[in-house]
Amino acid sequence: MSDFLESRLEKIVLEAQREFQTPAISLAILRGGEIIFEAGYGTRTLGAEETVDADTSYAIASMSKSMTAAILAGLVEQGAISWDDRVSDYLPDFRLQDGTASREFRVRDLLIHNSGLRSEAGGTIWYGSDRTRQEVVRGLRFLRPVSDFRERFAYQNVTFLVAGLVAEAVSGERWDDLIQRRIFDPLGLTRSFPTLSARDASAIGNIASPHALIQGQTSVIPYRGHDNIAPAASVHSTAHDLARYLAMFLNRGMAGEKRILSEASVAELHRSHMVGRDLVPVAHPRLKPAFATYGYGWFIDSYGGEKRVYHSGGVDGMRGQIALFPERGSGVVVLSNSENQYAYQSVLMTIEDWLIGAEPVDWVRTYSEFARTNPDRTELPERIAGTAPLHALEAYCGTFCDSVAGEIVVSARAGKLRLEFVRTPAFRAELSHYHYDTFRLRWDDRYIPDGLVTFMTGSAGRVGGLTLDQPRLLDVDFGELDPVIRRAEA
Repeated sequence: MSDFLESRLEKIVLEAQREFQTPAISLAILRGGEIIFEAGYGTRTLGAEETVDADTSYAIASMSKSMTAAILAGLVEQGAISWDDRVSDYLPDFRLQDGTASREFRVRDLLIHNSGLRSEAGGTIWYGSDRTRQEVVRGLRFLRPVSDFRERFAYQNVTFLVAGLVAEAVSGERWDDLIQRRIFDPLGLTRSFPTLSARDASAIGNIASPHALIQGQTSVIPYRGHDNIAPAASVHSTAHDLARYLAMFLNRGMAGEKRILSEASVAELHRSHMVGRDLVPVAHPRLKPAFATYGYGWFIDSYGGEKRVYHSGGVDGMRGQIALFPERGSGVVVLSNSENQYAYQSVLMTIEDWLIGAEPVDWVRTYSEFARTNPDRTELPERIAGTAPLHALEAYCGTFCDSVAGEIVVSARAGKLRLEFVRTPAFRAELSHYHYDTFRLRWDDRYIPDGLVTFMTGSAGRVGGLTLDQPRLLDVDFGELDPVIRRAEA
C-alpha cells in the first residue's frame, strides 16, 4: 500500500475536518475497477464518540439521480421505452406552462436539465411539504419558465421525479421497488435505501447525523425526508456501497459475473447530452475544465486532461460526491455530514490528484482561502429605525394565495403575527416588525435563515397582498413565488 494511503490521506482528512468543522467523513477509492481502500474518520455526531467507517450511512442526495437514469437505461434495453418517447405518453397529466415543452418533452429531456425552468425549480412545492410525488408533478404547470425549452442548462430536481414516475408507468412497479430490484439487490448494496422512511424502517445503526451552521455554531440538525422528490434526491447509502456501484460502471455494466447494464447503456449514460452548466468562481486554476457537459444523471468534464464523470449531492446537513475516471478504471466516493462543502472537496480533490498522477495541491489551504475571500452571505437590508406598521396587527391577517406554493396564512397569536405555508410544515414563522410594513420572518425551523415579508396596501386602505424577500436554500428558490402574493377574497 502506498505512503499516500497509509499516512498522508488520513492527515489531510483530519485537517479538513478541523478547518471546515465536519464531524464525519467516509471514503472509498477504486483502481482497476476494484475497491483498493475505504475508511471513515471522526464521529457520527458532534460531541459524541461514535465510530465512523465505510459502512456509515449518509443521505446521498442528488447522487440518487444517476440511479434513476440507470433504471431508465435498463428499461430502454428491454425495449419497454425509448429515450425519444414523449413524457405525456406515459404521464398524461404532465404539463408545464410552456405548451411546446409540455408536448415535446421526451424521456431523455428529463435527465439533462433543459426544461426552460429556473434552476432548482419547484423547491417551494416539495421541500418540507406534505405533498405526494404526484401532487408535486401536478404543481409544475404553475412554474414560470425563464428560458425557452432546450435553450440552456438549468439544474433540476423535479424533472428527475417525473423520470421516476415514467419508470413506474412503464414497469408497473414503484420507483422504490425498481431501485431495490435493479440496483441495490444485484449489486449487493445491503446498506442502501431508496428513502429516509425505508432506512428508518430497516432499524440499521451506524448512521451519520446531519450538521449545519446555526447562528454561527455547527449544530446537529434533524434528518429531513425527501420522499416526495425521491427519484432525484432521497437515497441513503454508504461509501462502501457506492464504491460497489461505481465499480459496476468501471467494469462496463458488470458486477462480477452478473450483468447489470449493457456496455451500450453505460456509454449512453456517460455520453455528453447537454452542453454547459452554471458558471461559478473556482478556488484553483486546475478546477477550470476544458469542457463541461451533462450526461444522463452525471456531470461530465475534464480534470487534469482526463475525462471525469461525477455527481455531487447535498441535502440539509450533508454533502458528498462520487466520481469516475473511466479511462483509468478509477473512482472515488467521499461523503460528509456537514454543509461545509470544502471539507469533502478538499479530500476529494486530493484523492483525484493522486489517482491521475497530478502534482499535489494543498486543497485544505486553497479552499480555506477561497472561502475567506468568497463568503456566503445572506444579510438582510439595513433596518430603518423609528417606523411603525401602517395597520393594526389584525389587518394583516388572512389567507394569501400563491400560484406555486398554494395558500399562505397570516394569523395573530398572543399579540404577534405568524405566517404559515399551509402545505409546507417546514415554512412556519413568527413575524416581528422590521420597518414600515415589512416584518422579519423568524422560522420555527432555525435551519432556515431569516427573511422579510412586506405587506401591500391597496387604494381602499386594505392589505391586499404580500411579497417575500427570503434567502434561498440549497434546493429552494423563493424567487419562483408570485411577485405579489394576493390576498384571497373574503
